[in-house]
Amino acid sequence: MLNENIFDDPDWASSTNGFSTYDHRTSVPSFDPFQTYEVVIFTFKQSYTTTNNNNATTFEEPTSSSMTTNKVITPDSKIKSMTIRVEDPQKQSTTVVQGFISYLVTTETNVETFNSSRPRSVRRRYQDFIWLHDALELEFPICIVPPLPEKHRLGYINGERFNPEFLERRRWGLQWFLNRVAKHPLLQKAQCTRIFLESDDFKNDKRAIQLSNKTIEKPSFFDTLGDVLMNAFAAIKKPDQRFIDMQDYVDKLEDNILTIEKLYSRISQRQTGLIHDYTNFAWSIREISSMESSIAMPLRQFAEITESYGKYMKEMNSTEELLFMNDLHELLAYCHAVKDTLQKRDESQIDFEELSTYLQRAIEERDKIVHNSPSKLVEIEQKIKELEDEVTRTSDITTKFSEQMSEEFETFQDAKTIELKQGLTAYADSHISFYDKSIKLWESILPVLENIQLDDNVKSEEEEEEEEEEQEVEEQQHYYDNNNTYF
Repeated sequence: MLNENIFDDPDWASSTNGFSTYDHRTSVPSFDPFQTYEVVIFTFKQSYTTTNNNNATTFEEPTSSSMTTNKVITPDSKIKSMTIRVEDPQKQSTTVVQGFISYLVTTETNVETFNSSRPRSVRRRYQDFIWLHDALELEFPICIVPPLPEKHRLGYINGERFNPEFLERRRWGLQWFLNRVAKHPLLQKAQCTRIFLESDDFKNDKRAIQLSNKTIEKPSFFDTLGDVLMNAFAAIKKPDQRFIDMQDYVDKLEDNILTIEKLYSRISQRQTGLIHDYTNFAWSIREISSMESSIAMPLRQFAEITESYGKYMKEMNSTEELLFMNDLHELLAYCHAVKDTLQKRDESQIDFEELSTYLQRAIEERDKIVHNSPSKLVEIEQKIKELEDEVTRTSDITTKFSEQMSEEFETFQDAKTIELKQGLTAYADSHISFYDKSIKLWESILPVLENIQLDDNVKSEEEEEEEEEEQEVEEQQHYYDNNNTYF
């Protein structure tokens, strides 16, 4: 996307000489984002023809049919095997007061640019992950670079950034980020990815990359703001249905994820309430045990079982939050990255269409003055030639961006399917584990409860002695009665 207003005065009819102070030298970007691609020749369907000194010049606009039949060819677009593990967060201190967390990152891959296919481990902190993300965005401006987990600045203020639960959530977020990089055919082979994953001298190696890319500078905030404002009031004149469908799909996916998050929040609140109720339930059973001395032990055991059941439920909730809801939250951020890239593609098409409009105006203005102001004709012809070159260049960029966007969306779809499968599997496994442990827990208390005897069936020693005495008296009386009858 162009970072400058091509024309100071978009209304050519009101300008002093029929055209603006457009300078083609300043319009050329500092780098070509597609320079790493070997691109086939594209075919265009829609065109218009202008006449320049009796020479016909044809400009063609990329269409859906041409984009569908041609592919962007990369030197090696196949995904190589790459397995990355993020584990073992450790606190490290730079000073007595300040500190940071580093993670052990272990990589095993057969990507040719790596020094070895054997597992290799390095330690990286969160700031290093930010460097990798920004370097990938700079090197691959038309790729969907996966987002990083949120910074959670509040955790830095209240000290929770060293909390084990916070560290585990972040570790999984960083794991998903690197998983997405590992499954991307271009990002996994990037030089900055290799440096991040295997360099033992990371500080100097990343500085060398920054020096080699010094000609590729990210646009400033004001440049980006100007582009956004310029395109905010412009709409695509000939939208491509493919990207409309992509946008609609991502919007619906986001809506469904947000709905799931809301529903799970309600489920989680109910489960948290149940955990609290089971704790109170166990406490009440213990109170009864202090009153019933004859069955105190079984009651205390039942209370312990109830407390363990509540703990199992809490563990299930924590696993769901970490591996399912955290996964969905990161997937939602991934959707935002897709929409941002779609927006960039739309902006590139708007640039092409706006330049085409400016060119058409220049042609119309030349036709008006060709007889009235011959002295200005040469200057206008030069501007038209420059605009023709810009229209051709932006047409190529838009077409390449569109083709790459199609590839990027497929990569996103694959990653989304894998992550949904992993998240739902983790959710199901947490429930299965919970119910398995719960069944064994409740089964263990059944023999204790069954051994409790009711008071009606329990006889004291005195009662047994009385019964024995009564039985002896009855036997003696029976013997006496029989003897009297005999005599």
